[in-house]
Amino acid sequence: MASTSIGLILLSCLFHALWNILTQTSKNSNYLSGLKGVVIMVGAILFLATSGSTTVPDEMWGWIAASGVLHGVYILSLSKAYQTQDISYVYPIARSAPVFVPVFAWFLLEERLSFSAMTAIVLILLAIYILHFDGHLIRGFRNLWDAILHKDMRWAFITLGLVVSYSLVDKRGMEIFIAARPDHAMQNGFVFFFLEALIGFTLCNLYLFSVHSPREIISVWKAEWGRGLVAALATVGSYGLICVVLQFEDVSQVVAVRQVSVLMVVLWGVLKMKESFGPQRVLAGILVVFGVGLMGWKP
Repeated sequence: MASTSIGLILLSCLFHALWNILTQTSKNSNYLSGLKGVVIMVGAILFLATSGSTTVPDEMWGWIAASGVLHGVYILSLSKAYQTQDISYVYPIARSAPVFVPVFAWFLLEERLSFSAMTAIVLILLAIYILHFDGHLIRGFRNLWDAILHKDMRWAFITLGLVVSYSLVDKRGMEIFIAARPDHAMQNGFVFFFLEALIGFTLCNLYLFSVHSPREIISVWKAEWGRGLVAALATVGSYGLICVVLQFEDVSQVVAVRQVSVLMVVLWGVLKMKESFGPQRVLAGILVVFGVGLMGWKP
C-alpha cells in the first residue's frame, strides 16, 4: 500500500474516532446522528452544486443508492448500539470488518488472502472473544453467544454486517468512478460520499421523526448543535478520504488499516470514560490493531 494512502487512512481514523466518541457521549446518540446528517446534507447540496454531480457515470447510480441505504441503516444501528453498551465494548465488534471483508472480496472482487491476512483474522476473532471472557473458557464462549442473541448487543453485530456490506459496495462504486474519471480522484471520492450521504441521512431522519417525538429531537439538536457540527465535519473527513483511497487500493487493505481507530476509541472509553474491564478491553483493542496491521502488510 502506498504511503500516501496510509497517511490518508490514518487521518480518516482520527476523524472516525472523533465522531464516534461524540455520538456515544451525546444525550441521545440517535438524535445526534440525525442532526449530523442534516449538516452533512446541507454541505452535500453546496458541494454538489459546485462540483457537478452530472459527471457521475450512469452505471454508478445503482451503487450509490445501495451505499446510501446501507449507510442510513448503519448510522441508526450504531447509534442504537451506543445507547445500550459502552463504547469500548461496541466499537471493536462493530469495526471488526477486516475479518469478513477479505473473504467476500475474494469471491466478489477477486482479491486474494495472504497468509498474514489469514493470521490477522484469527487475531481479530480472538479479540472479539476476549471482550466476553471473564476468566472461564466455556463461560466465555457462552457469554459471546448470549451477546449475539441479546436484543441490545445484537445491534453491534448488525452494525458489523453493515460495515462489511457498504465497504464492498463502495469499493465497486469507486472502481467504476476512477475508470471513468481517472484525473479527478479527490473530487470523485467526495462526490460519491455526498451522494450516498444524501440518501442515507434522508432515510435516517425520516425514520427518527416517524418513531420519536419531533419536540424531543429538536430539543437535543438545540442543546448539541455544536457537537453535531463537529461530528458532521469529522464524518465528511472520515469517509470522504476513504472513498478517495478505495479508488487505488484493495478494499481488504483499506478496511484493515482503518481499524487503527479501534485502539483510539477503546483507550478513550477506558481512560477517559472510566469504563469497566479496562485491561481486558485494551488487550482486545491492541489485538485488533495488531491483526489489522498484519492484514495491511504485504511481504
